[in-house]
Amino acid sequence: KAAKGMKGTFHLTVMGLEGILFEGQVESLYLSGFDGEFELLPFHYPLIAAIPEGDVHIAYHDSIPVKSAIVLFKDNQCKMLAETDQVPVLKPW
Repeated sequence: KAAKGMKGTFHLTVMGLEGILFEGQVESLYLSGFDGEFELLPFHYPLIAAIPEGDVHIAYHDSIPVKSAIVLFKDNQCKMLAETDQVPVLKPW
């Protein structure tokens, strides 16, 4: 059961070479993969995917442009390792 105030969300961490680009609870993540576009929603089936160059769209947040990325979704948590020119907004490693 989801914690109060967290219903319909999952935890997303986007990490770049220089640090963390985004971390928080989100409602959805929209990605372009090599085989087409897809959306990750809370409690999505476990997934590992390679993401080509493009924008990662986070619901109700700014998009993150990536040159390439690897995304892992498991246990209602999503982690993305991304190559990007964006400056980390949270903290270095």
